Amino acid sequence: MKFNKDDYTLSFLAHGVSIFVADIHVDVYKELKVLFLIDNGIFKQYFTNKAYEAALDRGLNFYSDKNAFKNYRKALKQHCDKFEKFFIEKIKGKNRLTLEIVRTFFAYTIKLCKDYTYMNVEFTDKAFANQEDNPIVKKNLSGVAEFKEWVRSYMDKVLFELDGYLNELFEILSKQFELKSYVFHNLTQREIMDLYDGKQPNGDIASKRQEAFVINYNRQYLYEGDKAEAIIKMFRDNVSGTHSVTGRIASSGKAVGPVKIISVDYADLGILHQEIARMNKGDVLIAETTSPELILACKKAAAIVTDVGGLLSHAAIVSREFGIPCIVATGNATKVFKDGDIVEINTEKGTVTKIK
Repeated sequence: MKFNKDDYTLSFLAHGVSIFVADIHVDVYKELKVLFLIDNGIFKQYFTNKAYEAALDRGLNFYSDKNAFKNYRKALKQHCDKFEKFFIEKIKGKNRLTLEIVRTFFAYTIKLCKDYTYMNVEFTDKAFANQEDNPIVKKNLSGVAEFKEWVRSYMDKVLFELDGYLNELFEILSKQFELKSYVFHNLTQREIMDLYDGKQPNGDIASKRQEAFVINYNRQYLYEGDKAEAIIKMFRDNVSGTHSVTGRIASSGKAVGPVKIISVDYADLGILHQEIARMNKGDVLIAETTSPELILACKKAAAIVTDVGGLLSHAAIVSREFGIPCIVATGNATKVFKDGDIVEINTEKGTVTKIK
């Protein structure tokens, strides 16, 4: 259990990501030596530095290919169509599901999420930085934002919406195996498939996984409880006494304003809407990351600051569209600042500083 935080790059974090969704992404991100931590409900995604750098190079090569993005977009749309057809014909409205149907659902979901990653920071950032020197890259990247939002909307339908694919699958399985549906969200793929062999999960243990859970790219490390907590502590930031953060400049400009911290909680998007309603025009929006669900908050913001994200992240794209400053990949802005702090955004230096 030897981990060195300095060997890893934090690439994503969010509230309310289930154990099941984390386990799906183990298969999505095997090549990037992924390490997932769930720390009191906060999901954190780390790649090894070496694997992250290799992904940036692969992304540059991908977007430098004249036909790669066009072919990728066509294939991913076809996959979404096939997935929807499969769900309607084999799962929707059914009383029981075979193991093969469940396995196929997992496979469709993994492919959807894996293909989506080609539009994520680990594959787009180096390409974005080189686009002015390569017209093919620039043309390909120009189509990313719109398509990414479309695919993301479909992924939400599959994984997160209350009446989406995953919730319906789990409702059927809960009746089939006489378990509460929420239990399934706290299980891995393997544990769900084991139900077909008569193996019952420990519901009490599973329900506590949101407190402390660790899983890595080859599932060699799958810990909960005290063992998970020991690893999680190695990755926590000590921000006591810190009044400034530094990140990557995604959109230029300067701004001063009161902080409004908003987290996207995929387990309860209703809370998100309440927080957006409390935000005032001219506030500085600070979030772990932004997504289409936060667009109304982005429209109110004088500036956007995120813990994670890249130059083609949602925050970066909308801030350039709205003409407001944006600093991404600060690592811990949501921990350093609190609602009401007055901060100054300086995109010449890439800093966010508390001034009052």
